[in-house]
Amino acid sequence: MSTNPLDLKVLKQQLQTHLSQSYNPLQIDLLAHGEANVIFRLNLTALVRVAVNTPNQRFAGDLRQVTQFEQVILNYLQKTDIGHQLQAVSLEPTADFPYTFLITNYLEGMPLDYSRDHLQKCAHTLAQLHRLPTIAGYEVDRLRPTVPVIEHPLTLFYQEAKDYAQPYLDAPEAEPDIVEMLHALLEKARSRLSMESLLAAYPHRCLVHSDHTYENWVINDRQAYLIDWEWAEIGSPAGDLGHFLSPVTIRRHHNYCLPAEDRAFFLERYYDALEDADLATRIRHHFAAFGVYPAVRSLCWTAGYWITANRWYAEAKESASAVERMARLQQSQEQFSELWEEVMGWLEEGNEGMGE
Repeated sequence: MSTNPLDLKVLKQQLQTHLSQSYNPLQIDLLAHGEANVIFRLNLTALVRVAVNTPNQRFAGDLRQVTQFEQVILNYLQKTDIGHQLQAVSLEPTADFPYTFLITNYLEGMPLDYSRDHLQKCAHTLAQLHRLPTIAGYEVDRLRPTVPVIEHPLTLFYQEAKDYAQPYLDAPEAEPDIVEMLHALLEKARSRLSMESLLAAYPHRCLVHSDHTYENWVINDRQAYLIDWEWAEIGSPAGDLGHFLSPVTIRRHHNYCLPAEDRAFFLERYYDALEDADLATRIRHHFAAFGVYPAVRSLCWTAGYWITANRWYAEAKESASAVERMARLQQSQEQFSELWEEVMGWLEEGNEGMGE
């Protein structure tokens, strides 16, 4: 993860110069700046997504791969209403613009707020995404080899959870209570790994988004759209359901706690929206086995991130985005014991998601 400060005014000027060859008139406005991308609104009707950084190790720091990865996914989804429609792509830096970028349509809407209206729309969108491989022309092989295939997700997520937690477990400033909680969490997750056989017994692989932070949803009166596919993979749809319902994910929305009845409402609407009883049965088994593991991984990632990201944000502290994310880090430390209790409770539920 780069610690070099990014001059947004210079970036905007460079982009204007570069795009002026293709767009006349040309209006560019900064819309958002995250760790990985800077988003500009182009002539009110389009977006330019500039890859400036990536914390995702799968790209080995190569920003061209980040842009190409999302291009492959948006091409796969082009005839659906699941996300942005791709309009143009630049996969190589140029003399006048040293970054890669995508241009898509602009989506009107607001972020996910976890109201029942939003939950229902998100359930419908995820069901549409997860059933795509049952439709001719949407075979997941179209995404390979660019998008990785997750063969054994419980095993992988458990190992990644251990790896994410390790920087905290090794840190001199680690709090003994949190160290004990992390060890208990990992041991409980390890004890459930035998449930991975359910995924082989009820096979279904599809494109999964894998990053359901509320800001990665754009929702309007008509439907919910998914954006930012950098963490996508081919694997079990329960990965999406688990990340969407993870208390770690949900708390990012102004410290919100999703009521149990709303969680059940979301799952019910999702299974109904699949419109395929056999597929719904398969995914119920996946969710029972794997659904909690994204939450386990996220909680371990959170603890490790206090150590690794705190150093990056300390050096990037002049960025408004960095200040906001530092506040989130501090809040996650305050919430950790509550989040741990929720995830441990989920681990102990056993066959959650199997009921009709």
